[in-house]
Amino acid sequence: MLKFLMSASLMMVLSALLSPSGLASQASPSLLIGQDSRYALSGQMSIYRNGTSDLTIEEAAELYLDSQFEQPETNDPSHTNFGLTTEEIWLGLEFSTKKEVHRYWFLEVGHASLDDVSVYLLENGDLVFQGRSGDLLPFVSKPVSHRNHVFPVSLSNGNDYQLFLSVRSEGTLTVPVTLWQGEALWASDQQTYGALSLYYGVLLALLVYNLFLFFSLRDLLYLTYVGFIGCLALGQAGLSGLTGQFLWPNAPWLVHLSPTAGVAAAGVFGALFVQRFLAGTPARLKLGWLMPSLSVAYELTFLTAVFGSYHLAAIAVNLISMVFAVAALLMGAVSLLRREPGARFFVLAWISFLLGVLVIALHNVGVLPSNSFTTNALLIGSVTEMLLLSLALADRINELQRSRELAQDQALESRQKMLELVKENERYLESRVTERTQELETVNQQLRKSQQLLEEQANHDILTGLANRKLLQDRLAGAKARAKRSGDSFALVVVDLNKFKEINDTFGHVAGDEVLVVVGNRLNEVPRESDTVARIGGDEFVLLLEEIRDAHDLDRLKAKLSQVADVPIALPCGTEVRVGLSIGVARYPDDSRDLERLFSLADAQMYRNKNKREAELNPN
Repeated sequence: MLKFLMSASLMMVLSALLSPSGLASQASPSLLIGQDSRYALSGQMSIYRNGTSDLTIEEAAELYLDSQFEQPETNDPSHTNFGLTTEEIWLGLEFSTKKEVHRYWFLEVGHASLDDVSVYLLENGDLVFQGRSGDLLPFVSKPVSHRNHVFPVSLSNGNDYQLFLSVRSEGTLTVPVTLWQGEALWASDQQTYGALSLYYGVLLALLVYNLFLFFSLRDLLYLTYVGFIGCLALGQAGLSGLTGQFLWPNAPWLVHLSPTAGVAAAGVFGALFVQRFLAGTPARLKLGWLMPSLSVAYELTFLTAVFGSYHLAAIAVNLISMVFAVAALLMGAVSLLRREPGARFFVLAWISFLLGVLVIALHNVGVLPSNSFTTNALLIGSVTEMLLLSLALADRINELQRSRELAQDQALESRQKMLELVKENERYLESRVTERTQELETVNQQLRKSQQLLEEQANHDILTGLANRKLLQDRLAGAKARAKRSGDSFALVVVDLNKFKEINDTFGHVAGDEVLVVVGNRLNEVPRESDTVARIGGDEFVLLLEEIRDAHDLDRLKAKLSQVADVPIALPCGTEVRVGLSIGVARYPDDSRDLERLFSLADAQMYRNKNKREAELNPN
């Protein structure tokens, strides 16, 4: 139905793409999509840099037809890393699907801080999908609730497709594009969130530890370090897409600012921390002005990001960070030669941070290629740096303690008073440790609650709240074990919605989601409480019915399911629709004792019923 909504100019361009004299006819697409769980697309995409006004999809398709897009020379993922540019970047790719291909996919643009991302998918010249995302849009309006820009797409067997992306960003513009199966994307996300959890866990521990030291020692050095950790964590959260997902889902302005503004704010505190930590070294080198000046430069960069040009601020924060890291490293090396307290760990820390800053800065300006190391260099360097700086602070404390003990030995007359003061400090520290222990216990309780919530989400469908494929597999294994012991039967019922795609295409994804939720709730009321209702993907549901005595039980179930299909569903737009149900049933052990075979039999029967119904409705 989308074909009838397209403009005439777009139809002409797309027809030319598929005509005998068009581009698509000159060579079949080299990329074939089949049964693999993921496809990395970046290295194979053609590029068009648009420095003028924004292009429409019709204009972009015509430029693609005229071979104006730059073809990739090698299959290199860094091919789509454009550094700091304000140009509108168009990416184009042609591919085909094999005779057997998964239907439902997710297209991921894996750089969260992009401002505007538009996706257009054409099937045999027809525009079948159009989606938009970006950190200038509220997180809740994204096509898929994900920290990156993810779009749900559907592919059919043995067809030709054309994919176009339009991308803009005032910050770093890199466009890693991957086509995922849902389970593979979920598995990848678990690894990523595990690494991010470890990173922020380390940052939280360091922040709490140094905040405790500040309250214990009343030294502003530790409070400055806490500010550095907190702001850097915020900047990293912006780069990884966590600010939009968890902090400000309805405030795109804050999400947009967080990467550059967060790093700039971290630089303000970082420069002050270096100045305080190195004490007299900057003055001895006649560089006592340098770190305060860099702190002011970071402040101006922060204000520029908030009130002026975000693009200029992004350039400035990269350049200032390189100067800052090199200067801190050189002054730290001088302190190391002078055997200043904590200098050895300080130098190692800034070497780590310097490498991270240099790598990410060179990546951001397009010198270094995109890969898992270069895109996460600042994250790796910063966490290593903060761990080493904490050791430097601890070493500094130990050195100061040794100096204090030496002074106590030399000042015999004041020894007793100093001992009393030390004891008082120890009692105070013990009380503070007890308080912090209680606070950490509270944090642990909250983490356990969060873990329980994550486990609940891992076993249930996010949209409908029903069991997901993972939980269904567990329930099937349990049902099989119980059936073996008791000699009872159980049934596997596969239910697929009729006319769901027409509803989704006509009324939009919001209406489609509403249909899925309503049907899921109705299906959940049909069986007994001991049975399981699951949504395993798209518009496909599965019912696991245990202790089936005879065929009459299944007949009654089918009658109830028919009643579910007959009740109309009210959409948010006010329209009422009806969806039919195609049902397939297989019994254990009558039909098969193998669970995969049992599922295949039920699924095949469902498709036969679905095809039969479509044939009855469309006899011609």
